Amino acid sequence: MFTLSCPRCRKNSYSSDEEFFHACPYCGFKFSGRYGSDRRLKERIKQEIPFGFYCKEQLFEASTIDSSEKGLAIRIFGDPSVAVGDTIDLPIGDIQIRAKIMWVNKVSDKSMIGLQRLN
Repeated sequence: MFTLSCPRCRKNSYSSDEEFFHACPYCGFKFSGRYGSDRRLKERIKQEIPFGFYCKEQLFEASTIDSSEKGLAIRIFGDPSVAVGDTIDLPIGDIQIRAKIMWVNKVSDKSMIGLQRLN
């Protein structure tokens, strides 16, 4: 359990996750204990959609975490050799998404990746 201090009202709240963006229960301000204030202009839609994709001739299982008009976050199972600035193509549902990697957070056997949509 993590104690999170809201950057706006300075009141403390508790969460089991310090990475994801949550609304402060007191003032409604969206922030993450790890990343600070939410800088996205458009609202994120939390939706987990499993999919598979190829990266350097290797198949990886992944799922979306959340998405907005201009970007999305995904969780990849395994350790793909990707870096910030790389461009990848993802078949998510019936949509083919081309995206630029903005950040990578590797945790043991999975990675979380923030992407900027290019199409």
